Amino acid sequence: MKGSIMSLILRLLQIILGADGGGKYSNINKHLRVATFYNPLGDIDNITVNNKGLMENEILETLANNMNFTYEILVPNDTLQFGLPRNESWSGVLGLLDRKEADVTISFGPVSYPKFLSFDATVGMITDNIVIMIPYPEQGIDASGLISNFCPVTWICIAVSTLIVTLVLWLIGWFQQEKDGKIDKGLLILYILAVTFSQGGYMIQKSTIFRMVQSAWLLALLVLAYAYSGSLISKLTAPKNRFLINSIEDAASNNNIMPFVVKESSAQEEFLLSPVPAFQEMARRWQEHPELLLRDSNTIVDLVSNKTNHIFIGSDVNARGNIEQDHRVHKRCRVTLIPKLLSRSNGLFLQKNSLLTSSFNAENLRLLQAGILRQIAVRHSSLSPACSVDLLSTPSIVPVPLRFNQLNAAFYVLAGGGCLSLVVFLIEIFFYYWKAFQSRVIVI
Repeated sequence: MKGSIMSLILRLLQIILGADGGGKYSNINKHLRVATFYNPLGDIDNITVNNKGLMENEILETLANNMNFTYEILVPNDTLQFGLPRNESWSGVLGLLDRKEADVTISFGPVSYPKFLSFDATVGMITDNIVIMIPYPEQGIDASGLISNFCPVTWICIAVSTLIVTLVLWLIGWFQQEKDGKIDKGLLILYILAVTFSQGGYMIQKSTIFRMVQSAWLLALLVLAYAYSGSLISKLTAPKNRFLINSIEDAASNNNIMPFVVKESSAQEEFLLSPVPAFQEMARRWQEHPELLLRDSNTIVDLVSNKTNHIFIGSDVNARGNIEQDHRVHKRCRVTLIPKLLSRSNGLFLQKNSLLTSSFNAENLRLLQAGILRQIAVRHSSLSPACSVDLLSTPSIVPVPLRFNQLNAAFYVLAGGGCLSLVVFLIEIFFYYWKAFQSRVIVI
């Protein structure tokens, strides 16, 4: 009796650990029904082979060899994706698990709370990122630099200073017209404008005060002119890349941006479940515009590059593969990817409380520790992707307008020169009237 009880306990432990007396916990010796929605395993019509499909194929062969099982491939009839819950049932490959028609998915994906409640999931095997595909940015010369070199406050200070200098020079000429002659207003304005725009000019004046104000103004103008020309050259010689958007927040704030996504994919699920306002806005647009939900991502490069104000949200593994294939065909970049939104760890899914879960977890951990899964991912990924946004000058390094506090030294010189000239002017007036007082004719 005791022997039968011990045998039963040992058999239960073997079942729980996924062993079958072969010395390997992951050795299951079974025929499994494996669900996928990618080629080449799925042999699906009108679907090209992508990077994830190649990863799945190699991972399945590795698992079948190491865990000693045979398999048959099942493909969902409703949706070629993981699927989403529908009235207490699931679509896609998860629907096959939910209806007990499949034992495990070889298609890997992230675990969400609804999936956690309905299925078993293995440890993460492959890491991918959700990214945004946008039309390749147009390059052009930034002619707006003619105005945007200086901030508005700086432009206002320059305009006010020029008016004050013009007025002061005219007043000095008016007070000292007996010495230097009367200054023509039109000629003075023409002189100011010519010097301001670096066209040169010449105005003979003997007055020390006039020359001091003029020198202070020219010195300040020299600093401003060099600062302006240097900033303008940097903008005109560096092409500016005009991105459709720079972040998911830009897309959410612009109602004209239409986001494509693969229908019932894990990327769509991330947005449907997310509390982030920008993600919720994208999910709302998918509900209002069902034509944005795609069967697959095979033609996504053509859609994004040809349709105005359209982007694509999905996994970077397949997106980079699509971009590389398109680049080989067209010999130019038509789309690019902006920096990732979030990273995800992807595992396999099994029926809830499956006896196979521990076996797949044990083998996946062994493959992770040995670096085999990493090698598979690298073998079928783009290490140096074509049309990368990293090769472009992003908006973060575009020159910013020069602020007032960066140029205030020029205005301090002008103000200091003006104050010194005022002191000299007052002294000259004092001596002028003192001399006139001393030389007055006294009648006795």
